[in-house]
Amino acid sequence: MNKKFKYPYVMTVPGYIEASLGIQVVHRLCHLINQHGGEAYVVSPETNPEWNTPQLTSGKFNEYKESGEIFIAVYPEIESGNPLEAPVCVRYMLNKEAVLNGNSINADEDDLFFFYRQEFAENEANVNLLTISTYDLSVFCDDVKEKDLDLLYLNRVPRSSVDFSTLPENIKILSMEQPLSLNELAKVLKRGRVMYSYEASGTCALAGLCGCPVVARVASGYEKYAITESTSKDAGNADVAWDDSPHELERAKANLYKYKDFYEGLESVSNQQFFKFLEITQDKAQERYNKNHKENVMEWVRQRELSPERISLVSRSINELVSPQTIYIGIYDQSKSWHAVLTTLESLLPVKGMYSRLNCIVFSDGDYTLPKDFESWVSLCETNNLSATIKNIAMEPCFDWLQYVRAGVEFLADGFFSAICYLNRVNECRAIYPDKIFINECEELESAFLPDFSIDYFLGFPSAFFIGCFFHQSIFRDASFCNNIPPDFFDFDVLMKLITEKGNGSVGHFPEPVLISELKKELDSSKADQLVSNYLNAKGYVNSLILHNSSGGCRIVYGHTKELPKISIVVIDNGDVNTLQRCIMGLLEKSKYTNYEILILSCYADIDENRYWLEEVSKIDPKRIKIILSPHKESRSRLNNIAANQASGDYLLLLDVAVFPAHDEWLENLVNHCLRDEVGCVGSKVINLNEKVYSAGIVLGLNGVAESPFIGSHYSAPGYMHRLAIEQNYSVLPELCLLVRRSVYQDVGGIDESLTEGYLADIDLSLKIRDAGYLSVWTPYSIVATDLSPEKNDRKNETCSEQVKAIYHKWGDVIANDPAYNKNLSLTRNYRIEKYIRPRELSLEPQRLPRIMMFSGSSNPMEIYRLDEPFYKMRYNGVVEGAVASEPLIISDFLQTKPDVIITQNHIQSRKIIDFKSMKDCFSIYDMNYYESNKFDDSKNKKEHLNKIKEDLAPFDRVIVGSEVLAEQYGRVHHDIQVLPTYLPHFWNDLAFTRRTSDKPRVGCITQDLSDEDIELVSNVIRDFFHHVTWVFLGAYPPKLKPFIHEYHRYHGFTHYPQQLASLNLDFAIAPLADNNANRARSNIRLLELGICGIPIICSDVLCYKSRLSVNVVKNRYKDWSSAMSQYINDVDAARKVGAVLKSEIQENWMINQKNLEIIKKNWLPR
Repeated sequence: MNKKFKYPYVMTVPGYIEASLGIQVVHRLCHLINQHGGEAYVVSPETNPEWNTPQLTSGKFNEYKESGEIFIAVYPEIESGNPLEAPVCVRYMLNKEAVLNGNSINADEDDLFFFYRQEFAENEANVNLLTISTYDLSVFCDDVKEKDLDLLYLNRVPRSSVDFSTLPENIKILSMEQPLSLNELAKVLKRGRVMYSYEASGTCALAGLCGCPVVARVASGYEKYAITESTSKDAGNADVAWDDSPHELERAKANLYKYKDFYEGLESVSNQQFFKFLEITQDKAQERYNKNHKENVMEWVRQRELSPERISLVSRSINELVSPQTIYIGIYDQSKSWHAVLTTLESLLPVKGMYSRLNCIVFSDGDYTLPKDFESWVSLCETNNLSATIKNIAMEPCFDWLQYVRAGVEFLADGFFSAICYLNRVNECRAIYPDKIFINECEELESAFLPDFSIDYFLGFPSAFFIGCFFHQSIFRDASFCNNIPPDFFDFDVLMKLITEKGNGSVGHFPEPVLISELKKELDSSKADQLVSNYLNAKGYVNSLILHNSSGGCRIVYGHTKELPKISIVVIDNGDVNTLQRCIMGLLEKSKYTNYEILILSCYADIDENRYWLEEVSKIDPKRIKIILSPHKESRSRLNNIAANQASGDYLLLLDVAVFPAHDEWLENLVNHCLRDEVGCVGSKVINLNEKVYSAGIVLGLNGVAESPFIGSHYSAPGYMHRLAIEQNYSVLPELCLLVRRSVYQDVGGIDESLTEGYLADIDLSLKIRDAGYLSVWTPYSIVATDLSPEKNDRKNETCSEQVKAIYHKWGDVIANDPAYNKNLSLTRNYRIEKYIRPRELSLEPQRLPRIMMFSGSSNPMEIYRLDEPFYKMRYNGVVEGAVASEPLIISDFLQTKPDVIITQNHIQSRKIIDFKSMKDCFSIYDMNYYESNKFDDSKNKKEHLNKIKEDLAPFDRVIVGSEVLAEQYGRVHHDIQVLPTYLPHFWNDLAFTRRTSDKPRVGCITQDLSDEDIELVSNVIRDFFHHVTWVFLGAYPPKLKPFIHEYHRYHGFTHYPQQLASLNLDFAIAPLADNNANRARSNIRLLELGICGIPIICSDVLCYKSRLSVNVVKNRYKDWSSAMSQYINDVDAARKVGAVLKSEIQENWMINQKNLEIIKKNWLPR
């Protein structure tokens, strides 16, 4: 697909007919996109065979939905809502809203609008036009001299509204009742002496092109459809006749040439609009893709930036240490590029400023001179002396830790500072690898957030580990570790030797990105093979086969000297003979490995068909196939334990009956790992019949207690950091296809028979094996298949049954912090950066900061004002730490963050709050900022409603409200009520403004959260001041006010709202509110938003607006509003001064500043 068209289009449109210009336009748009190299489809019963307009198939649509692919829906104005549930919606306004079908569009605030004609936009500001021409000027042209027809065009105006007595006799009617093809229509129009029309239509323009003048008529009751001077402008000012007098007709005929001139020039304009349409829609789709799919790792890094105050605090703690660690950075100039060396050194300057015990040594064969900034802490050394130099400075010792990098690497100052804190902590590891950010083949940045050390993953993807690894100086005192190692191989060599001699436990992991580096995949295979061989020989696998992969690592086929063991394959009958038969026959037909027995456990022998099949299959090979019948219905866990006791093999293969082999080496590839002494169990990659991943290991805490990652990915995809393609160690493997040493299974007590829900038994078994000191290995080289449907957890409705609670209490720490995952990766979107930033661990902070967890939708302005922004500011200042979660929170998220305080604005979370607090004690706060009038004002059911509110608020230790009115109401149902005003975030101070240029004052009204009752208060004021001001509305308004609103701006969501408001260039604004309970309980946030822009305000005299601000407060009476309007209109300069005073007041008292943060903190923390 052409780069301009990265994202496909889908257009809903009625079937193609040549009698409807609007329908033609949508079909033509689809055709043009495809003709220009894009991908576009129509959802339409009929298409034009001459145009490239493929119909959307159900298969293609399902592909979009299942893959989560971003596509763009184009809806004409006759469509309501978003029936395709498209990620990006375009509203193509081929007429005014509700004119044709009477329907409301029900557009979302994020939808894009394009208008076919300017008049369809009415008073809307910042309009995008898209005029697609469907006319063929070689067909619609004036090439017939004989004009012998009088024509009447009828479409939306019924015949009954036409006075035919005023029209010529024998007039020919053009209507949808007898639709014509375009060619037929052209032939008729070319013969037209005149065409009467009661409505503006593209057919009128076609008549003009064919030399037939149009007479404009108006039908009573249908005036809105009539031709006007405005509609004539849309055809290049080609005039119509306003009556059928000879003089008027001659005048119209004299202007017919303008139609041709206009449409010849229209093609150029149409092309510009078309390509602008592509640019805007594709940019919107890319924005949505970035939000939903693409990780913006540098934005993530920026959001976790440490404040100077916090760095200073921790630095003091480091300086108080008895012997702070000295860190050396070894920089290898592999490409002899001084520019690359300087890039690395310059990125270290901020780190050096934070931590003085940092030095560098550059290994290079270039003739370089160090700049003065580096002379005191950077030295140069030739590459042929690398090993000896490192050994010598280690022996002195000049450093405690050495980090080896290649020139060009850029350090992340805050990440490195965090690593310094970690390295200054006592630990037993001799090598510590950090997370990092890699530059991929497309020059894009990708996170490399790694699990704790996994020997199998390391062998398969070594560069992910050794790049940026810190090595303790004690390593280099051993001659074998520093013996003429080639510079390009130094870090891999040292790490490999360390693992060989000291074991896996000598390697630690620091889960913070500290640098940006190119990903080094290609290694010298002969040298790498020798190091791997030395490791394998030391482990006793002398004759192993080393197979290289695409990640610069290898897959090991171990040279086992042990006799190949007998495998007891355990299959539990589920009562479906066909499923059982497929499984067993698959085992018999697709297994190269032959030393196995099959144990079929069944509780269905009482069914004749099942009993007969079991008897027959046992006869195939009585020594290999054993049938174990249970007279009672037993759980899967119980039956597995029975099988373990009766099995004769050294290993058990727990195989789900719905699973069957996909290739004949599946079992031997499991045995390859299970024979290793350190391995307790091995699992397969499970795919479905569409070659999509069904299960690939289990990640603890993912979307609940646990879930398999990569569900729905193609089985051959590499996955995040190649984790779908490389053998590795997981904490938990599912029992779908699990090979486990029988002695280990029995030693850990088998499967807990009390756990019957989901993955719970699998989790418990795997973690018991892990606790016993064994590895669990997942291999993608053993592939089995299933027709089961993937079971994804519903995190929105996470249940916490007694079994789930038991698992959390038993294994909560490891569930929340799976060593096979990474704390920087999301627990709700597998292998994606956790966008709800978790606390950055600084292990040397003098005291633990209060840890707060917010549950926020992050799109609701009041949540942003009252929760998100104050929290982010406090965290940056080092006052608190914690995280903001805007997706439904799950227990594992909560346990990972371990908050002291949890705050939400959603009392529906109360059930989860109870679950959370049962796992860990914490202080819970409900922030309430609106009045529940349907409950408090319902006198009939008031007691019932109050009891329900009390029940909802019971799990919360405190309720914080935004006004005294709310405090009074909620004080009746909760014991701890605190009033906390709403303050403005700092981004309101950074807006761009423009000076007004219009003669009349521009008066604004923000209607986004106003009711019709609120707006009705000033409807007469809006009408009567129509000629004195320019009314500018941001947000919807009642239809009756449309004639009086000069500018209408659609609300584009809170992200764009501050700058959108500032760009309105208002002289003053009105803020009407009806005096009712709901409005009295509001905050004064609207006054703050307008005031920080320096906009003078006239507002209603309602309790919420009585906040000692310099605003013009008026009674909700016409004379008071009118008087205030006149005052500001007559002296705009004086009003502007009032606006400046108001802005100053807000900046001093109503911003999220240090003073107000103290107030917020006091309300957020327990007392």
